[in-house]
Amino acid sequence: MTEPPELKSPPGPHSYDKTAPFSGPSGGLPPPSGPPPVAARPAGLPPGLPPPPPPGAAPTQGVRPGRVTGPLGAGRISQFAPPPRGWQALPLFASMAPEAREQFRGAMEPIRYRKGDTVLRQGEPGDAMFVVESGTLRITVRDNKNTVVFEKTTAAPALVGEMALITQEPRSATVTAEEDTVCLRVSKAAVEDMFHRHPNTGVLLTRLVGERLLEAKGIRKVGKYEIVGRLGAGGMATVFEARHPELGRSVALKMLSHALVSDPSFRETFEHEARLVAQLNHENIVRVMDTEKAYGTMFIVMEKLTGDLLEGLIERGEPMDWDNARRILREISDALGYSHKLGLVHRDIKPANVFLTTEGRVKLLDFGIASQAGGADKGGKVLGTPYYMSPEQILGHALDGRSDLYSLGMLAYELVTRELPHDADTLDQLWARHMTVETPDPRETNPDVPEDLCEFIRRAGMKKPEDRYSSCAEAAAYLKVASEVPVLDRFAMSTLSVTYHVSRKDTVEGVLREAEAKLAGLSGVVLFHAHRDAQA
Repeated sequence: MTEPPELKSPPGPHSYDKTAPFSGPSGGLPPPSGPPPVAARPAGLPPGLPPPPPPGAAPTQGVRPGRVTGPLGAGRISQFAPPPRGWQALPLFASMAPEAREQFRGAMEPIRYRKGDTVLRQGEPGDAMFVVESGTLRITVRDNKNTVVFEKTTAAPALVGEMALITQEPRSATVTAEEDTVCLRVSKAAVEDMFHRHPNTGVLLTRLVGERLLEAKGIRKVGKYEIVGRLGAGGMATVFEARHPELGRSVALKMLSHALVSDPSFRETFEHEARLVAQLNHENIVRVMDTEKAYGTMFIVMEKLTGDLLEGLIERGEPMDWDNARRILREISDALGYSHKLGLVHRDIKPANVFLTTEGRVKLLDFGIASQAGGADKGGKVLGTPYYMSPEQILGHALDGRSDLYSLGMLAYELVTRELPHDADTLDQLWARHMTVETPDPRETNPDVPEDLCEFIRRAGMKKPEDRYSSCAEAAAYLKVASEVPVLDRFAMSTLSVTYHVSRKDTVEGVLREAEAKLAGLSGVVLFHAHRDAQA
């Protein structure tokens, strides 16, 4: 087994949401707890990480993302905490992790109202949300002639005045106590402070904005873009279909989670990196056209695509010929090679971020947490999706394109086997497997996987970056050869490096041009050329 990199405890506390990029404390499940299992520990493995399973032990393998066998799977909150009750069961709060709801409860101020007391007055500025813990409220809306145009009662548990958390508009209704009532007041200032101290509570605001954007009489607009409907949602972002009112063009509008945007270190770098992402112009990368700031978060405006996610194809178990698998992996490699050349590392390569258009072309999505090569994770938090993260990404080290290659290797394994290469019962165990356990041979699950795809997965999934392909361009070249010579089980790859004095430049370059001319036209041969000028 290849010697793993030096291991250090991953930074910060950890929670996890299988459906979304992991970002430190913001996740859908509570952090792993309890002592690690007693087993022999590899040298250098820190106390915070449990050892990998003993040789010969069957890995805890998930059949598909979203249907994972261990407690890390989505929808397993009930294994860790009882279901929420009362106001905590309201949809806005129920989607939170239990500890996030507790943090929110700590920011609430209980207020008792007698029958007939006014809680909110129409037209007054709003600076707080009220959670009705017990009792009943009457909501009354009047027009500019003071005529009642709408009236209803709402009983606990309920929310009133929540729009004060996302807009500066005055109250749209008068709310009075229909009987003795207890409300929990949450001020906008307290919420903003809480989001900064506990970013995992930001899911509330993300859900609230998402609901109001879709309501018939909701806000329905982000900057100049008019919301048409919702295209999809995950733990870290929601994607809407929107329309440019002047151009009449449909776009995809991606709203980043408030949990991510509430991180000051993320906000500091987002605008700069968004400009870099907007400069990407590649046929296999979704085009970013604009950004907007609104409702306490950031929106990325992208071209709207027609087709399906690679994740959907894998989940449905649709058959795929090996040439098509090679093409998909090659087009992803091409897209990554292009972005790496411009200095951007994607950091979240997974099937949910690969789109297959109706024309059959791959489109790489979600550069929302991309970073410049050489940069570490923002604010010391680990960003990415744990099932696909490279060892260096888990450790919070500076990243280059080879980290994306590792993630692509994990994706490739899933593509050809319909299973995850690494799975575990806790997040720490999963990370330990990524750092210490070799990527499984896909033929153990699917004996029909061709040798070249097995080799691609093995090489891309090496623990040390230097043991992987040197770049995504080299990986794409490998896949191109494999697609051109499908009748062969194995093929060779030779690398030639020529170092020469500048006085011999013309001679050397002439020889190389002659070699390229002879090899370029041969089927089953791919040339990868790189050159570096003499350094002063």
